[in-house]
Amino acid sequence: MTTTPTDAAPRPWDADVLGVLMAPFTGTALPPWIGEALDAGLASVILFGHNTPDPATTRALSRAVHARSEDCIVAIDEEGGDVTRIQSATGSSLPTAWALGEVDDIELTRHAGHALGDVLAACDVDLDLAPVLDVSTDPANPVIGTRAYSDDPDRVAAHARAFATGLIEAGLGTCAKHFPGHGATSTDSHTALPRIDLDRAEFERDHLAPFRIVPWLDAVMTAHVLVPALGEGPASISPWARPLLDRAAGGTFRGLLITDALDMAAVARDPGYGEAAVRALESGADLLCLGTSIRRDDEQMVREAHDAILAAVDTGRLGREALHARAVRTREHCRGLRTRRRFVPARDLTEVLARAEQLGAAAAARAVRSRDARLGLGPTAVLDLRARANHASGARSEQLIQALRDRGVRADVPDYPEQIDADAQVVAITRLPRSNPEEGERLAVLLRRRPDAIVVHVGVPDAAPDHRHLVLAHGAGRTMMRAAVDLLLDGKP
Repeated sequence: MTTTPTDAAPRPWDADVLGVLMAPFTGTALPPWIGEALDAGLASVILFGHNTPDPATTRALSRAVHARSEDCIVAIDEEGGDVTRIQSATGSSLPTAWALGEVDDIELTRHAGHALGDVLAACDVDLDLAPVLDVSTDPANPVIGTRAYSDDPDRVAAHARAFATGLIEAGLGTCAKHFPGHGATSTDSHTALPRIDLDRAEFERDHLAPFRIVPWLDAVMTAHVLVPALGEGPASISPWARPLLDRAAGGTFRGLLITDALDMAAVARDPGYGEAAVRALESGADLLCLGTSIRRDDEQMVREAHDAILAAVDTGRLGREALHARAVRTREHCRGLRTRRRFVPARDLTEVLARAEQLGAAAAARAVRSRDARLGLGPTAVLDLRARANHASGARSEQLIQALRDRGVRADVPDYPEQIDADAQVVAITRLPRSNPEEGERLAVLLRRRPDAIVVHVGVPDAAPDHRHLVLAHGAGRTMMRAAVDLLLDGKP
């Protein structure tokens, strides 16, 4: 295993190593060390919610990166719906992928991709780590869920390609994820290594199939998933993944292979963060997404990966010529993405945000569904029963409460849920009540006490409880919650 002494002096930045890194940093301004790395040839930076409290700040930060290094690509994990960075403070203007798949209007999905691309372009972002090609076949999946377009591979492929087309039309780079498919597991790779025990034929039919569209995209992100029928070890750091991708794409994929974040527990725990970086390169990755620096020392995080790779070069485990060739190829792709981004003129930020808001509201209104669920304007207790919010969302009951208050409903979270006023209306939020024992028990206790409670389910429909007063919101973000509230109050979104 590659290790880096913690007490050693920092090694000088190596241009070939920097040429294969997608680095995080902390804050809304460039720290000096990231400026030095950009000067030395860093290929890419990735922005997270702590970098992007609002679109205007995102734009200023992206411009600062490009002013320091013209060809460095700024990447962001911006899917819309529950997964947003640029609108992390307010919630995304756009619906979830599942909502778009529920409506099943390909042109609407393309317009949603274009609307998001326009926002990202106005913020001077180059590469969106989207669309999601996972097929959400396990209702107990805690990390994919409504981030997927469907549980049907053909529908996923059609909508993912449409969404990517919209992004490209706006001048953005695209990245399909999470290869070879993260939809058939109930384990979150942020916390452990998921294992998918499907036979090869079933996995390829139901999960690999959407990746046939990747020749039209710019990049593919590998997942930290174990699929014994396909090969040994996690896809992101094992040599079987790249040949499988080539075969799935008919030998015509020429884009970048990017790892999922290497700080995720699925690989950071075993074989370890630095070792995972080396193995990813050995397995054919072009660009290593190092993860988020939140609650970590950002420079130390990047240097640990940098120095582990450099140590592997020193020992001959990684060949210098091969690494140099990889860095050159990766920078060529990055330069191509930057050229596209500059070629398509960015529109006014205020204008594109308003457009996204309008389109998102209309799409969400077409997606939400309800069963015997109506609400008045009186006092309403909102109970979030979810055991744990989606890692990428961060939103809990606030979006629903705000949506209710915006419509004049007196909504609050009770200090003592077991003592809810008998005259108050009750709205409960669920995501995985059938598979998560804690969430399921909370819901059962509530419904025994208040069978009239309305359940707003924000997960996939197959994970919803069997309850007579139910709203299928297909996500927990601002746009989906507003549409759900409109449906509760008006009988229509």
